Amino acid sequence: MKKIFTMLLLALPLFAINLELKSGYVAAHTEMMMDSTIDPVNNYLKADLTIENNDITTINGKFWVETTLFTSDKSDRDKSMYKEIQSDKFAFATYTISSIVKTEKEDGYVINGTLDFHGEKRELSADAKITTIDGSLVIEANSMILMSDYGIEMPCMMFMCVRDQVDLLIKATF
Repeated sequence: MKKIFTMLLLALPLFAINLELKSGYVAAHTEMMMDSTIDPVNNYLKADLTIENNDITTINGKFWVETTLFTSDKSDRDKSMYKEIQSDKFAFATYTISSIVKTEKEDGYVINGTLDFHGEKRELSADAKITTIDGSLVIEANSMILMSDYGIEMPCMMFMCVRDQVDLLIKATF
């Protein structure tokens, strides 16, 4: 019995450990030609991630946000955004990690995965910096999407249109 217990204890590091999200957000950035920047933020990031043997490249799982929780400096624009992305029909945006690859940069990684947004699933890679700070694992990643890739036409007023490209930044602390 003692041998079985010892073997189980030695095998524990081989199992994945759940990462507990302490804080996180997703920030989006786009622009309206000849007008201003549009920078909604969602401070209610959720995550279900695991890691094996403290090896960053083994992180697996998903992040998600509720689309109606993005807010900018203009609430009327936010309401228009919710309408355009049909947040009543597509309440969540989910990113599922498929792999994490170390790059040449210090603390540099590429996170590969699939973004499920507005009823469309598309491959999406993000450049990331993943560090350990004061015992916390911190992931800072950025990427870019085209809203048209997800079946969303950006609104126009006269000849001023919102840019199709949206730059994404995610920060999560575990």
